Amino acid sequence: MSNKKGLTPKQLEFLQQIQGFIKANGFPPSYEELKQLTGLKSKSNVHAKMYALKRRGYLDFLPHSSRSMYLL
Repeated sequence: MSNKKGLTPKQLEFLQQIQGFIKANGFPPSYEELKQLTGLKSKSNVHAKMYALKRRGYLDFLPHSSRSMYLL
């Protein structure tokens, strides 16, 4: 997919946390795990960051599935 756009430093750090988790565990993190991993205060903040990465073309989700995030 070639519609990727640049990331802010915080978005890049968030994406790297996701990549590191997947590399270490073999599956994507849950929202709660991302919240703890990144130090965010709520899962809604995690949700906002995840969908910002989706809009920029860095990840997507499988519908109706848990841990459904995958990197593009």
